[in-house]
Amino acid sequence: MKIYIKKLSYLFLSLTLLLGACEVEESLTITTPDPDFTLDTPGISSVFLNFSLPDNPAFTISWKDGLSAGSEYTVEMATDADFTNPAILGTTMNSNFSMTVQDFNQAITDAGVTSFRDVAIYMRVKTATNTTNSILFLVTTYPVNAPTITGVQDGDSFVLSLANNDAVALTMGWDDPILNSTLNVDVEYIVEADLPANNFSNAVEVIKVTNSNSISLKNSQLNSAAISAGIPVDSTSDLALRVRSKITDTNTNSVLERIATEVTISVTTYLTVLDLSTTWGVVGSAANNWGATPDLPFWKTDTDGVLVAYVNLIDGEIKFRENNDWANNYGSDSSTGGTITQGGGNITVTAGSYKITLNFNDNTYAIENFSLGIVGSGYNNWGATPDFMLEYDQYSDVFRGIVTLLDGEIKFRMNNDWGTNWGDDGADGTMELGGANIASTAGIYIVTVDMNDLTYTFEKIDYVWGLVGGAYNDWGNSPDAQFKRDWSKPFNEVWILENVTLIDGEYKFRANNDWGVNYGDNGGDGVLELDGANLVTTAGTYTFTLDFSDPNAPTYTKN
Repeated sequence: MKIYIKKLSYLFLSLTLLLGACEVEESLTITTPDPDFTLDTPGISSVFLNFSLPDNPAFTISWKDGLSAGSEYTVEMATDADFTNPAILGTTMNSNFSMTVQDFNQAITDAGVTSFRDVAIYMRVKTATNTTNSILFLVTTYPVNAPTITGVQDGDSFVLSLANNDAVALTMGWDDPILNSTLNVDVEYIVEADLPANNFSNAVEVIKVTNSNSISLKNSQLNSAAISAGIPVDSTSDLALRVRSKITDTNTNSVLERIATEVTISVTTYLTVLDLSTTWGVVGSAANNWGATPDLPFWKTDTDGVLVAYVNLIDGEIKFRENNDWANNYGSDSSTGGTITQGGGNITVTAGSYKITLNFNDNTYAIENFSLGIVGSGYNNWGATPDFMLEYDQYSDVFRGIVTLLDGEIKFRMNNDWGTNWGDDGADGTMELGGANIASTAGIYIVTVDMNDLTYTFEKIDYVWGLVGGAYNDWGNSPDAQFKRDWSKPFNEVWILENVTLIDGEYKFRANNDWGVNYGDNGGDGVLELDGANLVTTAGTYTFTLDFSDPNAPTYTKN
């Protein structure tokens, strides 16, 4: 009985194994175990490459190798999971690998990546016979390649002229992929100029923009840059231009700088200001106490041999002489006036503002009352007080002044009198004799009148500058010593205060006779700081120059 039971049990077991073997053969795939060569998954999957820490490790990876321990390992990266174009990052005999921020950033750049945020970088490790799994990093990089200049190329020629002073002369752009990225950083671009031979050792900053890929330069700007770089006035020469890019890490103040390949252009410059100077002047008791100070100057006119002077005289006598010297002088022996003779008699005048015309073609002279002023509800309640007088600007052959206007209306008139006055019938910037009132808006303005073509302009400015302090006006108990604009530098904001007498003490510079905006010098280095330290002086007579051409670093000189 027991024997039969055992035989039946073997029979059932055999049938079971036979049926089980058939099921495995039909439904299971037999695989070999993964090789023991595995790249560990890193603790972080996002990597931020900070240009201010170039030598810091960007990442460290490690792996396990039970197959080929002791072999040389090659670390590869790619921008796709299939490693279509893998790049070698390095080799090692260790089971780990690290790379600096700078080297990793360069490797990604060399791979042709033009984006900067969340760049997908795949890594794997290989030996001669085995390859690990791959891992993924999302990397934020920083730009390495410099911008590429567009719109201007070597050999381009630019002939500049005063007639086109305010017209655009040059438009230059640059390609920089970072401007199209989502990296969210500010990129400052500085366009610089220099003579080609200098290799930018004396670079002139032409213009500065932020997060922009182009600039336009007027004739005046390119002309100024070319002259500042060393190209003489009224000449043609080569000028090198380049773009310097700066990204600043606000946490460390580190700067990432990239410089575009320069382009060399040809520039023809022009004289930015007129040279109307002459060797002749007005001397006399009515002018300068017979030479106690320099003679009042005559200026050239459109007619050769005809000179003009705009002067304020007191009661007394005058003559005309050359080079502030009596060797060559003219007066008048005519009882009726009008003619001049060499070494002639003194000419009697009464106090007033005059235009004196000296004609050496026929040896005549003419003296006429002349003052050009602003009158109106926008300035002096239509003449309740004297008009604002414009001064002759010999550098541009126009009349200028800096005036504070009110909301209202104004006109221009001669000699504080309505006999000759100008308005503007078309509100087009051209004056008509007896024309319509000109609307004025409260503010500070540079007013320019060109009597050659009867045009005028109003340029609004924020500040006029003065000197205040214990050394001058007891810190404001009387008006500040007022600076005047230097019209010889029409494209720079330069202010001059001449022959101001100071006592021992301290002083500062401030705007609009008010402490809201004031400058001192913290370092005694000639560079002004907002709300900076008081300046110290000893008693004497001085001339000051303020240069606000660079509003971020204004300077001053004292002579």
